[in-house]
Amino acid sequence: MSFRVWLSARFFLFFLTWSSYLSYWGVWLLASGFGPTEVTAVITAGLLSRSVSIAVVFPVLCRTVPLRRLSQLLAWTATALSPLYLTQPQFASMMVVSVLVGVSYPLLMPLSETLATIGAANGQVDYGSVRYFGSAGFLFGLGVSGVVGRTVGSGALVGVFVVGCLLLALADLAHPVGFPTVATVAGGGRGRLLRNRVYALGLGSSVLLQGAHAAYYAFGVEYFGRLGVSSINVSLMLALAVGCELLLFKYAGPMLGRYPVPVLFAAAAVLSVLRWGLLAVPMPLVCVVLTQTLHAGTFALTHVAHARCVQGHVPEDLWSDAQALYAGLAIGLGVAAVTAVTGPLYAASPHWAFLAMAAVCLPCFLLVRWQVRLLRDGAEVPERVA
Repeated sequence: MSFRVWLSARFFLFFLTWSSYLSYWGVWLLASGFGPTEVTAVITAGLLSRSVSIAVVFPVLCRTVPLRRLSQLLAWTATALSPLYLTQPQFASMMVVSVLVGVSYPLLMPLSETLATIGAANGQVDYGSVRYFGSAGFLFGLGVSGVVGRTVGSGALVGVFVVGCLLLALADLAHPVGFPTVATVAGGGRGRLLRNRVYALGLGSSVLLQGAHAAYYAFGVEYFGRLGVSSINVSLMLALAVGCELLLFKYAGPMLGRYPVPVLFAAAAVLSVLRWGLLAVPMPLVCVVLTQTLHAGTFALTHVAHARCVQGHVPEDLWSDAQALYAGLAIGLGVAAVTAVTGPLYAASPHWAFLAMAAVCLPCFLLVRWQVRLLRDGAEVPERVA
């Protein structure tokens, strides 16, 4: 098996499990008898542990453990811990399990991104083509979760995650030909990276824009169900969002290649304010469905903008640190911080929660303006980029 095929399969299987972990965790917890405030606490605990682990533990592991061994270690650790969710759910035990899984399983995300970045720099893979399989896996996972939720019940959704982790670990037993020869990844450059003002502003925008998905991730499925949408149609709505995301990833090069990084972040901010602002007001169900198409702009475009910011304004020796910061702060801590306030807001009214998401995106316009000013004044750009 070639490294490209192995990495594509890794993205597919990881995001298959991620779809359950991200989109259906709140539904499963609610079905297990937890209230919105308890669900918020459990999810926030996992997000906080995830962000700390990715930002702190992941770089240390990359410096000390060979990447091939690290890949296997993380896959089997996730498989060993996932059955803990099958125990009788109690609030205290779920908090502990959420932290244990949060410090280990999500590290598979920056590891895959780092391997893809190294492979792209070596000319072994095209980043967009392998990341495309991640979105496809997420889409497939949503379909599986939707069928399971409808035929067996929401309480069985955790089984999708457990089985997916096992498949991921079994697939990792394959021996990829052409696995990057670098044994470990050099680290220790986060301070230097954050002193790069162009990147720091881009990271700040990413934290806000990805963090603004908090209410959607924690309660989106429940909210759509509250509107009278069946579980299978909720899965189709989520699939619509990821399908639009997938298309943007696939065609990002020819569509967005000529636009500078600040323009991409500004466009993502506009679409984010529009998406969450629309969900903050009562409107016909068909309009709610159509807002799902904006996921390509709120999530995928932000992801592409960050990747372009790394490739264009960060030296290659800091790429792994940039991936860790993005995954830890934008996908982890940013979502956790906003999730912490969505429980009470959602309990009062889902519209208040989504209005808060729109407000979170507004400072991005100021960050983009500063980034434009820095680039206009000749901010330093690395000599060689991939």
